[in-house]
Amino acid sequence: MEEDPSFSDESFDLSEIDNSSGGGLIFLHDGTKLTDPSSVKIKKYDFTNPIVLSDADLSKLKTKSEQFVYYLAGHLSMFLRTEFNLELEDLNADLYANFTNSVKNPSCITMFKLQELNGVCLLDVNSHLSATVVDRILGGRGSTNPEERGLTDIEKALVEDFNQIILEEWCKQWDSTMRLNPSIIGTESSGKFLQTSPADAMMLILSMEASFGDVSGPMRIAVPYYTLEPVVSRLLSMAATKDDKKTIPARWHDVYDDIPVDVSAEWDAFELTLRDLSNLEADDVIEMSPSLIGETKLRIENRTCFIGEIGLEGDQVAFQVNESIADAVKLIGKNHG
Repeated sequence: MEEDPSFSDESFDLSEIDNSSGGGLIFLHDGTKLTDPSSVKIKKYDFTNPIVLSDADLSKLKTKSEQFVYYLAGHLSMFLRTEFNLELEDLNADLYANFTNSVKNPSCITMFKLQELNGVCLLDVNSHLSATVVDRILGGRGSTNPEERGLTDIEKALVEDFNQIILEEWCKQWDSTMRLNPSIIGTESSGKFLQTSPADAMMLILSMEASFGDVSGPMRIAVPYYTLEPVVSRLLSMAATKDDKKTIPARWHDVYDDIPVDVSAEWDAFELTLRDLSNLEADDVIEMSPSLIGETKLRIENRTCFIGEIGLEGDQVAFQVNESIADAVKLIGKNHG
């Protein structure tokens, strides 16, 4: 069978895909080869470990983390008996391997477990910051040699109370969803020796910047997503339920049809002095602007709900609704044009 000369072979082999990850060709979703990668922003994504958190979900968690950072700063200030400043830097998701590679050497890493959940979590505190905390606990002014070093066994024992406060305060933020109890199970001074999770496990990483005295440094809490997933899913479900309740409009029931309400019409007609008002007598005529007819206010249960025009329809007085006030929607749950 002869090959059709008009047929265009658009297939590609696996070597092209492999080369694309190393800075070679890039393929769009429809298979088109993109020869100029500078026009797009490229971000590696591990499809074997997807994380089911949207930007909106991360934003809700970040708002909760801001409250945690605020209360933690106050708690640590009381513990150290000096002003301890703490700011939230970021809350993001990343691979465990990327997190361990980003840990500075030396560092003060505390491994902890949540008794109610599976997995091992990590607290990474800058070594200079930890050494300064030790100095403050021992009665110093919170000023140390700027040289970064690992902590001795005695210093690790002294700083454990400081770390425990951080972990307990972090767990308190989830009390409305699940009560968590942290327990410290070990320490490390380098990310190279950490093997608490698979390299491709997805982590939720809370980054903070701490400062007190003349020292500042980063603090991070890294939790495997599979560990925190039960808590996060409950929290987001509760938040979604609250949002749904806020958006559900008021329902009309047939039993409301026969409930009588007081309805009145009025105008902002004019102003009179007390002298003129006291001189009013029967058969006096007060002139009013004809435009007031089209600016009649209809009041329901002493609330101005509608503005319109009043007039006659046959032998009946009629009111034409031209504008609906916000109170009308609050009162009866319906929009009127």
